[in-house]
Formats: sequence, structure tokens, C-alpha cells
Amino acid sequence: MTMNTLPPVAKSFFAFCKKCDADRYHVVLAHTSATSAKIKCEICGSQKTYSLPKAQTKTGKPLTGAAAKKREQTMNSRRSSHRNEYEMLMANENAPTAAYNMKGKFEKNTKLQHPKFGMGFVKDAMSDKIEVVFEDEVRTLIHNRV
Repeated sequence: MTMNTLPPVAKSFFAFCKKCDADRYHVVLAHTSATSAKIKCEICGSQKTYSLPKAQTKTGKPLTGAAAKKREQTMNSRRSSHRNEYEMLMANENAPTAAYNMKGKFEKNTKLQHPKFGMGFVKDAMSDKIEVVFEDEVRTLIHNRV
């Protein structure tokens, strides 16, 4: 079987099975189109649709010259403005600091220590979500879960 043709009906081939979470032999039951077929796992019996892998194509040509410089400048200005906002919020010495927990309730203007994202600042608080400014980006986290 080549990469751009489907295997014949009633033949077995090696493919990934999501239910088994492993590479397993599958039997082709029927061709549904020129690029897809119904297959059945020989181990667990689950049926699924197999599609041929998509051809690798470039989505666009890389930017050069003035366009590349302009894009780099806008990205740098976004990073610096976010970094300035983060540093200004973290400079607030009298803001209470709390460790993040989904079950905890957090108020606006609270410093937050997250185990994965690090130190952040609660910019906005809703009933079940909080908007937190971290060093790299602004993230929406859940809180106040029972």
C-alpha cells in the first residue's frame, strides 16, 4: 500500500486505534470515498473512518523585506506593552498573594501563584472565571468550583 492509495477491501493494514491507544491491525470494511474507508480494529472491534494522510503543502511564502520588518516591529511592541503591564501590576506591593486552586475564590487585584504558569495578577473576576495576567500572556482560568 502506498501513501496515496487506500488498501483493498477485506485486507488488513497497520494503523493507530484510539480505543486500544496503540498501533493495531485493522480490516478494511468498505471504501466510502476515494480518500477514506471504513475500518475495524482486529483486537477491540471498534469501527472508524480512515482517511489518507494529507499532502504536505506550504500555506504561504515567508515574508521578506519591509513586510517582515513591519511584522517583527508589531510583535515586539505587543510583547513590550504586555511586559510593561505585567511589571506595573506586579509592582503593587500591598496586593494579597494566594496560591491557585480551582476550588478557591479569587478577587480582583490579587496576586496569584500558579504551579505551571508562575506568578500572575487577577485582572478581572467573574463568578466562575478569572482573567489573569502572567509574564508571557493573559489567561482565563476557572475558580470557585465546588
